[in-house]
Amino acid sequence: MNQNKFELEVEAKLDSLPVIGDFIAETVERFGADPATVYKVQLAVDEACTNIALYAYSGQKGSIKLACGLVDSDFVVTIRDKGKPFDPLSVPIPDLKADLDSRKVGGLGIYFMRKLMDVVSYSFDANNGNQLTMRKRLTE
Repeated sequence: MNQNKFELEVEAKLDSLPVIGDFIAETVERFGADPATVYKVQLAVDEACTNIALYAYSGQKGSIKLACGLVDSDFVVTIRDKGKPFDPLSVPIPDLKADLDSRKVGGLGIYFMRKLMDVVSYSFDANNGNQLTMRKRLTE
């Protein structure tokens, strides 16, 4: 591992979220991000990892692998799991103007990931599983 790339592997469970949050905050801060940017990246990663912990492995044990670092002036975080294939970008943007009674349950976490980060991409490979990559520009 080089000094510009940081990695973490944790069990895919909700109890791992504080460890992931601390790892992301410490890593993005190393690259000089302001507190608002740190919070946005943390929240987006938390949403993605929560979904993995709750749904990817259908109650079976599994892991979440994170790799992050600086690419040009973007903080890039890649999240991998070998759970069920799920493309978060296939989830339609929720109707935020609908009244609460007629809103569809769920989808807000994915909406926040897309709003908080500059680029969100997803891929699936039978050997490597799910890969979600998110980028956040650190300089204007």
